Amino acid sequence: MIIKSDKNTIKNYFEDSSGVIGSSADFVAIAENECDICEFLIEMSKSRTPVTIVGALTGNTASGLAFGGSVLSLEKLNKISEINEINDNNALIVVQAGAKIRDIKLKAFEKGWMYPPDPTEQSASIGGNISTNASGGRGFKFGVTRDYVMALKVVFSDGSQGCFERGRYFANKSGEIIFDTNKNKKRVMLPKYCLPNVKNAAGYYNRQRADLVDVLIGSEGTLCVIVEAVLKLIPHFKEVFGGIIFFDSLNRLYEFVCKIKSISKMSKCGNVRNAINVMSLEYFDKNALSIVKSDYPAILENVVGGVMFEQDIYENNSDILMKKWIEVMDDSGIDLEKIWFASNLAQQEKLRVFRHRIPERVNEIVRKNNLPKIGTDFAVPEDKLLTIIDFCDKKFKRMGVFNLTFGHIGESHLHTNILASNEKEYKQCMYICSDIAQKTIDIGGTVSAEHGIGKLKHIFLKKMLGKRGFKEMSKLKKSFDESGILGQANIFPKDYIML
Repeated sequence: MIIKSDKNTIKNYFEDSSGVIGSSADFVAIAENECDICEFLIEMSKSRTPVTIVGALTGNTASGLAFGGSVLSLEKLNKISEINEINDNNALIVVQAGAKIRDIKLKAFEKGWMYPPDPTEQSASIGGNISTNASGGRGFKFGVTRDYVMALKVVFSDGSQGCFERGRYFANKSGEIIFDTNKNKKRVMLPKYCLPNVKNAAGYYNRQRADLVDVLIGSEGTLCVIVEAVLKLIPHFKEVFGGIIFFDSLNRLYEFVCKIKSISKMSKCGNVRNAINVMSLEYFDKNALSIVKSDYPAILENVVGGVMFEQDIYENNSDILMKKWIEVMDDSGIDLEKIWFASNLAQQEKLRVFRHRIPERVNEIVRKNNLPKIGTDFAVPEDKLLTIIDFCDKKFKRMGVFNLTFGHIGESHLHTNILASNEKEYKQCMYICSDIAQKTIDIGGTVSAEHGIGKLKHIFLKKMLGKRGFKEMSKLKKSFDESGILGQANIFPKDYIML
């Protein structure tokens, strides 16, 4: 274990993508192996010293920022195993928590495999992605991190360890999970609240017959330290094409998205060859396009929004699929002159860089304004997407503060960012976000679909699950983390740990 306490040496551990300032800790402990973690947690539990677990510090909700106590960094636990090919369609790879997403993807790609979850920040650590159940732009077809985690190796705050394979430990009818570690047997009772039936990363997982692995995924560093994971890989596509379509009518944009989603779902259910089955559908509103206009002057004038699509190809049928896409575009009244096409992986990667440039630009503005990021991470039922978009538009027009929306329209999961330039605007924006959260909940959505709750969104999760939900989560946390030292103030206020 490497211990660092010099303020100048450790200052980089107190910044992430949330824009939150004021983070600090007494020292940073950098683990070099699993034994380091076990011994460290035992010591911290005895002294009741808070422990904040960090990886690459790319989060948006300040879950990796410490406010007192200690920081446990997993940056040196970054090994990636060789690929274990099970059959033509499945392979496994073992990764330590500090391994970067880009390195995992690259190693898989070199052997013809793919790790599908595709978060915007490719320098993020896999441990952080598992802790928030991240997804990214290709979630419409491939799902979320949870879908690819087959086993977890973890350390609990009492120093006990467990290697949990998916399918081994389940919640019984009462919601209780009983499982073994190398030191003891643990019993945990899942919360009783109902989570919305949409893509969700808010609150502890508690679905019926929940797998223990799923409960640990998305727990934001509050239940255990994730040390290692076994990930499922799938065959990499042979080719890809796509593009960005610019629209001068929002109605036409929404109609096109609905049409493509419908076609893709039908082809997936029927396993139809030579049919459109889109990999991702990403949305940018007019303001999102405006903040990258200086980088991309070719963006058309007088557009109200854009949609980026990706079509993955596994056979020698790219010409057939391209023809089908063009037919749908023609039927939708789309001017082909208003499309940036990408006909291969290299060209499509340039469009992905364009898409990623928008949140990068947002983060630059947030740092310049020196105020925490104010953004939504809502997801709603498919038939309620236009309802929440219309609600947000009306709120923003009354507010008058610059805002922009982009994200995963294929999953009815959008990110709205409000760029406050002063404290007065910041407070005003928080009220607006609170109203948006309540509306999202009212129509059956979630306040966080991929970024988690962290330390910034307690008030929104409270609207969704209530005080009772917070108490139930606190009880679950105590059964995993008896000393209450892990990830304090992540997901719910630390005051609930004392109840």
